Amino acid sequence: MDRDPLSGKPHFPPPPTPIKGERTVNPRRRLAPLQPPPSLVPLPATLPPGLSRKCAFTYTHTLSVHILPAAYPRAASTPGRIEVPLPEAFIGPKAKEQRTKRLFETAHGMLAEKVQLESVFPDPKLNARVGEVGLWSTVLRIRRDESVSLGEGKKGITLVTTHPIGFHKEIWEPTFRHLIEMTELANSSIRIEELWSLEAVNHGDAALINGIHIPKLPDRSDYGRDIANFVIHHLPDGKDAFGKDLPLQLTRLPESIATERVKHGFRDRNVVTMGHSLGGDATALCGISYPKLFPAIILLETTLFPGSNNRSKLKPAIIVSTLGRRSSWPSREEAKKALLKSPLFQAFDPEVLNVYVEHGTYKDDKTGQIHLKCPPALEASEFAELRTMNEGWELLPTLDDNVELRWIMGGRDDASNLLTREFVGCVRVGGMEVARKTVWRRSKNASNVKLPGAGHLLVQEKPKDVAEDITLFLTRKFGSGEDGRKAKL
Repeated sequence: MDRDPLSGKPHFPPPPTPIKGERTVNPRRRLAPLQPPPSLVPLPATLPPGLSRKCAFTYTHTLSVHILPAAYPRAASTPGRIEVPLPEAFIGPKAKEQRTKRLFETAHGMLAEKVQLESVFPDPKLNARVGEVGLWSTVLRIRRDESVSLGEGKKGITLVTTHPIGFHKEIWEPTFRHLIEMTELANSSIRIEELWSLEAVNHGDAALINGIHIPKLPDRSDYGRDIANFVIHHLPDGKDAFGKDLPLQLTRLPESIATERVKHGFRDRNVVTMGHSLGGDATALCGISYPKLFPAIILLETTLFPGSNNRSKLKPAIIVSTLGRRSSWPSREEAKKALLKSPLFQAFDPEVLNVYVEHGTYKDDKTGQIHLKCPPALEASEFAELRTMNEGWELLPTLDDNVELRWIMGGRDDASNLLTREFVGCVRVGGMEVARKTVWRRSKNASNVKLPGAGHLLVQEKPKDVAEDITLFLTRKFGSGEDGRKAKL
């Protein structure tokens, strides 16, 4: 069995023959430009409780949550919202059958609208429009209490992460905790200065504050633009951030700083961006458009795949499954009990499941019910897309060779097939053979690992194993011994 030279674990060896070409999807070569929003969604009088979190995360790091204007403008979308009929709206012996039929009609309507939105000349009857009001991004920050980047010639590591469909910024916390524990050991040659987890605008706390302004059918390239917007325009300079608290709302930096970052990267930190599934697709696109920002990118189980895999007839069923899932419970205890009946959640690390239940839901003060922060309609809207995944796959070879690329993939045979998942990662991305081609599509300065026993949701299932591989990679990339030479693992 072929082994990854870095970790000694299984990996995808390079294909024995050149990767066969695919018919072009005529991709957008760069992410759309970023502009300051003319106005922003008004913040609610009472902010979601998750935005006020501030606490010790470990004995060396402190956690806080922040907001910032999201990338603007967003891609055009059809007006309105996706309506999900409640089960109680149907009565009689055929109630379930009737609801399923209605959900399929909704799914086919979503897909038809999305095809038009992605066409060169959308049907004017769709009334597609670009939102005039800027949305909010929410971001989790974990910073080292004592900076390691202020000494002469020292440069700490800043990680910026993104999440899969249906999850939220906090889902990375168990992996972050393991990562900090490993890199704070006395024999570790690296330290993590900051960890940031950027939430999609239609997920988590961001979904709660953006509300009705969220696009009906989003374009996931905008999540890539959110990463760029955060890193270029809102990530504070080290001198203003390292070892310090930051205000709730991150301010927009002067254009001179933004221009310097785009042209030359960061002088005071090593910024590494990591994305999982939906977040991995966005991360890849961001790195392709802004290569100077990142000396390295870590991609975990992306859903990038070639256009030849678009023929799956399962997409309507996937959307229906998502639209029809349960999203409210009498309590978080009942939510956890119900979720654990599913094989999907049974595979989660216990700490991750607790984080999902605690931070992926909110309490309705009027009814006392617990609801998902990312309701089925918003989750399902992400499954209507194909274009961005095809574009990212086609553009992978254009990623600057100076950006080191690390792929962390699930080791189970079903990890990249994803046909049996209940609500996340259900897009058919082609299985192990296509995954092998994907991780070697940009072959220079790239490596990959297959985590034994992990599926598509490896961050949720194996947070410690993921953290171990990230630590190995960062140590080889940035670690050094006392004499300044690169550390050897």
